[in-house]
Amino acid sequence: MNQLEKKPLTNSSRTPNDEHQPVVLQPVQPKLAGSTPTKRFRFIKPNRSQLNMLAVLTLLGVAIAFWFLAPRDWITPNNDGSTGNIGSVRDRNNQTSSEPTTPFKDAQLERAREAAQNIIDEFVQYQDIIERNQFGTADHIEKYGTIKERANRGDSLMTERRFDEAQSEYELALEEIEQLLDDMNSEFDHWVEQGTEALQDRDFESSLDAWSRAQSIKPLDQDVQAQLVRVQLLPKVNELIRESDRAKIKEDWVQALEYLNEVTQLDPLTLGIADRREEILERITSQDLNDALTAGHEQLAGNNFDSAEQIFEEILVDYPENTAAQTGLQQVRRERLAEKIEGLRVAGIEKENELDLRGALKIYDEALALDNSLRFATEGRDRVFEIISVVNDMNDTMQDPHALSADEAYNEAKETLETAQNHRGHSEEYDKLLQDFADLVSYAGTQLPVVLVSDGLTDVTLTTSHRIGSFQKHELTLRPGRYILHGSRDGWVDIRETFIVEQDMEPVSIVCEEQI
Repeated sequence: MNQLEKKPLTNSSRTPNDEHQPVVLQPVQPKLAGSTPTKRFRFIKPNRSQLNMLAVLTLLGVAIAFWFLAPRDWITPNNDGSTGNIGSVRDRNNQTSSEPTTPFKDAQLERAREAAQNIIDEFVQYQDIIERNQFGTADHIEKYGTIKERANRGDSLMTERRFDEAQSEYELALEEIEQLLDDMNSEFDHWVEQGTEALQDRDFESSLDAWSRAQSIKPLDQDVQAQLVRVQLLPKVNELIRESDRAKIKEDWVQALEYLNEVTQLDPLTLGIADRREEILERITSQDLNDALTAGHEQLAGNNFDSAEQIFEEILVDYPENTAAQTGLQQVRRERLAEKIEGLRVAGIEKENELDLRGALKIYDEALALDNSLRFATEGRDRVFEIISVVNDMNDTMQDPHALSADEAYNEAKETLETAQNHRGHSEEYDKLLQDFADLVSYAGTQLPVVLVSDGLTDVTLTTSHRIGSFQKHELTLRPGRYILHGSRDGWVDIRETFIVEQDMEPVSIVCEEQI
């Protein structure tokens, strides 16, 4: 609808548009004869009948001029008030009334125009919105046509100077077009909401219906067009999601993820894809993690501690709070320590078997440095100390077996043997040594016959036992070993004779032979 234009209501000045204004002819007295003094004519005063005729001719001339010069619609007005379009309000406002100048009515018209102008301006804004954006379904367009007819009636009433009625029509038309636009927006918002929900639910039929209805209201809306494009992709999107779900059931996580990536390429706005992808990535990560943990435990079972430790440490770099990896790493360290300790235990026993007792002791000390509660190391250390002592005693005794003739040495040897027998079976070397020592002690405990011969003058004493006296032959029994005979005779040099008691020994002679 065009805006009403304000027009001056007087003819005080002429403009190019004034050529459409009615022409008012002013009577002009003709130059009749005698109007100016001449020599040939003289003035004759007209009579009354002549003056009446002149007035009639003047009015006739004015009527003829008005017929040819005035606009046609001034002469033949459109009395039915209907026009072809809403723009008639502008055209009629550009016309001026053929009525004679009436200052009061003209002022009233100006006020009516000013009052209507704001209403018309606002109406035109709504009209431009509807028509420029091609808003409305067939029903809306029908209502819009009815509203324009009301506005046209307001134009006609304004032309007829029925100002109050015209303004009322304008106000109703404005109210109705505002309501129409509100209704269209409400219906549009409703279908957009329905379409959005259906699209989020991936309901193809419902979303297509809702967005199509929204498009019928606002066909040029770019967002609606974009959503309709998404709707057309929905069947393919739904199929890809179904395939992804099937792959998940088969635990083919990589393929399930590939289907979701295709969905994202088709429609990045598909709701729920991010959550689905995150779930699959978690499953893939979980599977990779489980595979890594399994590999770590396999390496651990094979005693490949370095490889197992590396696997568990790599897991903890990505998942510091993973308790399975933490437990695995602790188990690696425990079993590595256990293996080392077991190696020390075996090495200690080997050293003991070799009678490398000092080497064994060093190994047990190393084991106790790792764990001072190791029973085998504690017992082994104590055992080694005891064996070292008893072996040393046995070796010392066996280096001088004749010393066992002394009761004290013999008794100590028996005690050593008793202690040594506690470790029988310790090792072959030990058992061999123990057997030799036992044989020695057993032999040292036997009584062997001994024959002593003298000159009958020498007084003989057996230093290890008792005084025998003088004799020429004396028989007795002694345990094997070293003995000393002491002989004395007055006036003769004392004599000391050491001899060894053993089986089948020759008689022992003891005689003082050198005089003082």
